[in-house]
Amino acid sequence: MLPVFLAASAGAGADQAGAGRAAQSRAVRAAVAGVQAAGAGWARRLHWTSRRIAAGIVVRHGVLRGPAEQVHEAIVSPGAFRGRVEVIHDGAVAGQHTASAVAAAQRAALAVNGGFFIVTGSAGYPGAPAGLAVYHGRLESMSAGARGALVLGDGPPRIEHLISTASVRAGGSSRPVQGINRRPGVIENCGRPDSRPFRAPRQDVTCYSRSELVLFTPQLGAAVPSGPGEQVVVGPRGTVRWAGPRRGGAVPARGLVIQGIGAAATWLRRHARPGRHLAVRERLADRRGQPVALRPGLSIASGAPVLLSGGHLAIDAAAEGVSDPRDPSFNYAWARERQPRTMAGVGRSGQLLLVTVDGRQPGVSEGATLVEEAALMRSLGAVSAVNLDGGGSTTMVAGGALVNRPSGGAERADGDFVVVLPRRR
Repeated sequence: MLPVFLAASAGAGADQAGAGRAAQSRAVRAAVAGVQAAGAGWARRLHWTSRRIAAGIVVRHGVLRGPAEQVHEAIVSPGAFRGRVEVIHDGAVAGQHTASAVAAAQRAALAVNGGFFIVTGSAGYPGAPAGLAVYHGRLESMSAGARGALVLGDGPPRIEHLISTASVRAGGSSRPVQGINRRPGVIENCGRPDSRPFRAPRQDVTCYSRSELVLFTPQLGAAVPSGPGEQVVVGPRGTVRWAGPRRGGAVPARGLVIQGIGAAATWLRRHARPGRHLAVRERLADRRGQPVALRPGLSIASGAPVLLSGGHLAIDAAAEGVSDPRDPSFNYAWARERQPRTMAGVGRSGQLLLVTVDGRQPGVSEGATLVEEAALMRSLGAVSAVNLDGGGSTTMVAGGALVNRPSGGAERADGDFVVVLPRRR
């Protein structure tokens, strides 16, 4: 079994010190050899058939018998394709749909599942993103650390490590916002400044906080939670309409609801009074601190980890929270064993590559490890790539039909989706 690639990261901090760094170095050397073997192995021995489903969109089906693999690749070519590609939630953030239903509703030529999402009610709103999400230029969920993301709509498609920040200002006082459209104090995948027990990202782990501000937007599509703390209802011009204990209720159209717990609740109670004006500031930036403008048309799906950057292997599994060099048992099955996978990549000429690998089906398709994913995407011509949600979520719908075989035997209702929408004549 190939090891998880653990690239050294300046942002890994104390968690990667000492013995952790030595373990990373050994893992890097072993992984490079493993990636080379994988690149010359099954990823390059697939037998392909292809079909054109619309102008500038080709879907290919790759098959291999040993190991058994079923791969689907959609290639969206920038020169020939006329239309748009975007990440959508197709309605309320607090909701779930199948890829087939979304493709039909949007009249999409192609749809694949997108980023990680909340699965159980104990972790928040099922279907809501568990990490960064931007739809139609609006920040609808905050990042879980500087994880990978597919960025669409503000130029050619690209893969970036992004992190979001936000704040609420009342007069001369301001307070950081820790979440958008999630339960206060409950942080799926961790990765927020006040999350405990892990401040860094931690895949499929729920962290907690005793003090934070959380914003709720109209796209939530559900009642905000009630409970201890303070709640403020804000109108479309930023004026506080109501303030008091957390009572739940709907988010007003073109307005916001802000909830606070712990010390953040005390701040709300002191500064957010009816009739007062609140200013909400949101910012999105890459690892270098360069801003990404939240403009109409921008859409982003969060993933983890980044697989390729500049044509080279760039999996930083520890920093992105999918592996821990000090705890080899953590997420072993998710990261190191073959699983169903969904990936997004960008080719040398700007092509968007959307790829699924079916898995958990002995004799039909085994799936891929993270390292095998990277080798596969490089063999397909990607220079950058990121792992999206996978497992039972891995789904591709092309030309109105489900083309892969989901591991659960049927499509799962997922959170957000990457959809390819040809221009209608």
